[in-house]
Amino acid sequence: MIDIQLFNLMKASFLNPEKLSAARSLNKKKIILYLIFLSFITAVPTWIQGNKLIADFKRDGQKIAEQLPSFKIEDDQLVTEESTKSFIYQTDSIIFTFDPTGEQTPEDVKKNTIGTTIGLALLKDGLYLSAPGYPGDISYTKMNGLDNTFFADLFLGMERVSSVIFILSFILIWLVNLLIVVIYNLLYTVFANLVSTFSRRSLRFSDNWKIVLFASTLPTVFFAVLNSFQLTPYLQLEATLAITIYFYYLAIKKIPKEKIIKK
Repeated sequence: MIDIQLFNLMKASFLNPEKLSAARSLNKKKIILYLIFLSFITAVPTWIQGNKLIADFKRDGQKIAEQLPSFKIEDDQLVTEESTKSFIYQTDSIIFTFDPTGEQTPEDVKKNTIGTTIGLALLKDGLYLSAPGYPGDISYTKMNGLDNTFFADLFLGMERVSSVIFILSFILIWLVNLLIVVIYNLLYTVFANLVSTFSRRSLRFSDNWKIVLFASTLPTVFFAVLNSFQLTPYLQLEATLAITIYFYYLAIKKIPKEKIIKK
């Protein structure tokens, strides 16, 4: 069931920000509920991009598995037939190097993977992996006996990613975005406190927090929509801050100013 008070404030954040001062009367339960809503909105673009990346990996994994020639690992080396040639498979999501001839070095592979998400190379003397937070060589020492079938199954394993993974990934992304929304709202509230002080409105930090949370709705939703289409405007955070503080100022304009007592 939709809470009428939250719905009216959300509508006001788009159409009539002057009414957002009413957010001061909201209880903690409703504020938490709205935080969950905003964090859900901001999580969608990241989840969409993550799903696209997984879909790319699934497609690329299948193509790589189809192109793998017959080989096996013996005596800590990649062994193939003499006629087998090296090849590189590259897309926006992955670059795969197969080099049984020793033409490529880990340094060469590392240079080639600049700008790509994942780099994987089956070299003559070892496996090289370049992934966020995990670049490095992996020796074939404990891989003796493995062949192309094992690695093909490994690549095809991406096809078996279940819906549970997608759900868990969204929950994780949502929790991270919930923390980000809280941090950003704290930042916006600090600036809102300065505005209320200079405009001589006596507002508590908690009141400003509530107003700012709704004042940030329009830019948050707007940029979330753009990000969902992989559009990331320059100075996005700064623009959100400026719009939020402007809407906040419109919301507190009708609140009476503190009287200055002359001595």
